[in-house]
Amino acid sequence: MTALMHFEDLLVRHNFPPAYRQALLAGGITMLHPPQADAIHAGVLNGTNVILAVPTASGKTLIAELAILKAIFEKGGRCLYIAPLKALASEKYRDFKKKYEPLGIKVGIAIGDLDSPSAYLKDYQIIIATAEKMDSLLRARSPWLSNGIAVTVFDEVHVINDASRGPTLEILITRIRLMNPEMQVLALSATVANAREMADWLNAKAVISSWRPIPLHEGIYYNKRLTYESGRIKILHEDAPDETQQLVMDTLRGQGQVLVFVNARRSTQSVARELCRWVGPLLTPEEKDILKTVASDIAPETSATKVCKKLAEVVVHGVAFHHAGLKPDQREAIEENFKKNIIKVICCTPTLAAGVNLPARRAIIRDTKRYVSGAGSVFIAASEYKQCAGRAGRPQYDEYGEAVLIAKSLSEQDALFDRFILAPPEPVISKLSDEAQLRRHVLASVAGGYVHDVNGMFEFLEHTFLAHQHKGANLIELVGGIFDFLHREQFIDKSGFRFFPTPFGARVSRLYIDPVSALVLKKGLARIAAGTNFSSIGILHLICSCPDSERLSVGKKGLEELEDFGNKVADELVMTREDIQSLQDYYTSLGVLKTVWMLLRWMDEEKEEAVCERFDIGPGDIFRHTESAQWLVYAAQSIAEVYQFKKLTHFLEGLKNRVRYGIKAELLELAGLKGIGRIRARVLFDHGYQTRADFKNATETDLAPIKTIGPALAKDILRQVG
Repeated sequence: MTALMHFEDLLVRHNFPPAYRQALLAGGITMLHPPQADAIHAGVLNGTNVILAVPTASGKTLIAELAILKAIFEKGGRCLYIAPLKALASEKYRDFKKKYEPLGIKVGIAIGDLDSPSAYLKDYQIIIATAEKMDSLLRARSPWLSNGIAVTVFDEVHVINDASRGPTLEILITRIRLMNPEMQVLALSATVANAREMADWLNAKAVISSWRPIPLHEGIYYNKRLTYESGRIKILHEDAPDETQQLVMDTLRGQGQVLVFVNARRSTQSVARELCRWVGPLLTPEEKDILKTVASDIAPETSATKVCKKLAEVVVHGVAFHHAGLKPDQREAIEENFKKNIIKVICCTPTLAAGVNLPARRAIIRDTKRYVSGAGSVFIAASEYKQCAGRAGRPQYDEYGEAVLIAKSLSEQDALFDRFILAPPEPVISKLSDEAQLRRHVLASVAGGYVHDVNGMFEFLEHTFLAHQHKGANLIELVGGIFDFLHREQFIDKSGFRFFPTPFGARVSRLYIDPVSALVLKKGLARIAAGTNFSSIGILHLICSCPDSERLSVGKKGLEELEDFGNKVADELVMTREDIQSLQDYYTSLGVLKTVWMLLRWMDEEKEEAVCERFDIGPGDIFRHTESAQWLVYAAQSIAEVYQFKKLTHFLEGLKNRVRYGIKAELLELAGLKGIGRIRARVLFDHGYQTRADFKNATETDLAPIKTIGPALAKDILRQVG
């Protein structure tokens, strides 16, 4: 057992300045947790690389903060904190800014457009960013990244195991370590089974612990009996008819909060709805008043969609659902009011467990299987269960946390114990050998000037986790084929044995898109430049055909309608199924058409609620798909500039903004005004204000009475056009 370590004594011993000590001690910490003490003994405050594989809430972030602060006051170094998601990065930014800017430490955040300027970041001592944003800065050769980085923290390092985001994180870790060989690396995770293997790769010491500040009791619920891993049994005496409802009520009567994890969006909504009649009566009058206000903010009368209304209906009863179909501000409202213990229950998909820090007394993992295309219903990974279970236990409220699975029989109860509770999480495995992922990063390496030949790429790859796990792996054929592809398609040029980026390749690397997406765009734009007629429909179909596009899923329902839509717009398509290999698949081609149709309805100013209803999506889906489409239209615009397709760039700029605001072309000038948007732009247009010039003789008195405008916005409009 690690000896107790006094926090203040530690700060004094390591010469933390008085102001730093005061800020750190303000959090009320007097003693370090055992895993934190282990990290200190491992040398984390002496510049040693450390991987912390310890449970949620055991204090990983504090150790990272201590290393960061020491590097700042001792070396004046710049420090990076890499988070896997924008939401996590934003949460960490707010926390660090509040705590450390009073000390004179400048805290910055980088999570925005992947092609945006970044020179301003050199002025910050702590920079919080996503892996994708930081990787894009490396591609742009931001000079401040190649020297002066003292500490980099990689939070949730197990994301390397994720097929879509893992390769970028692995490349980032490898690249930034090679550029800053003296840099200290801290890797944090609650679910790494092979921490020692990762530590060997990072030349780090592994701190591995199962200690939690709040004990976690894991169990299976069957037939009103909650059987814990220890063998203890608890009998529940709740009258609710459903197992989930019984477990929720048992928790709430003990003044706890609950997270219910289910496998699909529809289930989050249906379970939340069913819980309302049981949770609502337990609320205090004060809580009910607050929840009415929260509900009205979530579903404003003038613009609420069906999903917004359904969410507001359950929120007034102290229950919420949480999934990707909600808008970011709606998810944030749910999270904040859950943290305040106003919302008592959140029904969510497991993506919440990988998101913001949101603990509860009890985490109910109702669904342990998920539908996977081509495989049917399959068990979730043990690591996914561990992520959900790790959310159990509120440090400031609870003496313990509970993670509960639900069984339908005694035999299933035993199987769930073996498969999830008693099983370790799966080892983290590199996903960098995927050709599509490697293709992006080979181009980025050449375009960024990091490698100039095939051998240089192999030398770089030797430092990756992929090479560490698969020593002697034969990547010659794969990497050689990628270089041949990039050369053949004019992303890179060759001089002798050395490769250099073409203007096209350099731009594509900065755009952060798959080279295959760039080829689709390039070929389509070249066809237009050669004289092919085009329209918004043709361009939207072109961008939605790219591998990088977010696409709506297609089921058996509505196929005939989609085919009819495809036949109607066939003459306007720039590229057909025969031109793009991925569109040879019937359902992929229909998914592209469905996405195009949704974007068209959005740009035709159809109400958000109607779009959601028609395509069976949530407002958050519209946001996600329009964001994806905007980026790909911008990519098309950039490629058009490279090849000097001048007649296209202006059209594409207008299309990008139409997608952004959801408007017809006639509103482009108005929607660009701050505070206007699609609804107010249409109202102003209908009142005769169709261009900025139309405001020339207008006064605040003229504009203020117009519906949705008001005095403050009227004044601001006139200031903007003035």
